[in-house]
Amino acid sequence: MLTVEGASKSYGPPPRWLKPLVRTATDETVRALHQVDLRVGAGEVVGLIGPNGAGKSTLIKLIAGLLDPDEGTISLRGTTTVRQRQAAMGLVLADDRGLYWRLNGRQNLEFFGQLQGLDREQANLAAAAAAESVGLALDGKRVFGYSSGMKARLNLARALLHQPPLLVLDEPTRSLDPVVSEELGLLIRAQADAGRAILLSSHRLDEVAAWCDRVVALVDGTVRFDGPVDTLADDRSPSHQVLRRLLTEPTESAP
Repeated sequence: MLTVEGASKSYGPPPRWLKPLVRTATDETVRALHQVDLRVGAGEVVGLIGPNGAGKSTLIKLIAGLLDPDEGTISLRGTTTVRQRQAAMGLVLADDRGLYWRLNGRQNLEFFGQLQGLDREQANLAAAAAAESVGLALDGKRVFGYSSGMKARLNLARALLHQPPLLVLDEPTRSLDPVVSEELGLLIRAQADAGRAILLSSHRLDEVAAWCDRVVALVDGTVRFDGPVDTLADDRSPSHQVLRRLLTEPTESAP
């Protein structure tokens, strides 16, 4: 389904003429990713974990076509074309403000459905189906009055509008309480059981252990672990201890 091969990405300093307008932490080139390989199959939930600054967000942006890799290829169902990849993907970014807060939930979903190329009637039907699939009632309440859990459900429904074979979720439970997080995890698992491929980025080992089939640990822009999620089941296991150390050890500056 989703295949990433040898993906690398570096961020260089801005040109001299742009420096007065751009704030950067360093004038050196920063290597965000180096030769990353990743695969996600249909019906599989792959957990992407790593410490802050490990390159998770950069990798997700490469997969979503928001950035171009310096090296390597990214393909979805055999195609490397960004436009076709985006059309077959549902994306939820961390702290996503991709909702219009002065519209209600139905209006948001119908609007985004039409952006996906659906006519008004199709967008109406797709909005109802997507909301039902995530257990969200579409009433007249505007989104700025939604709870965090309702916004999380609406974001997931938006990603499901066009029935994509791949879902990419960047920390979808951030700022959610444990009960709502568990409910969202069940929804994510149900989408995988329906045959979708899901890439889930998270900082929480308990979420990854509960929802995912496989775990990939990204540290300093490289894949340091790729294996079954069973390695997280026992916090006394050597694999669990290795992962915990990878996630908590101070990251080194990339050369």
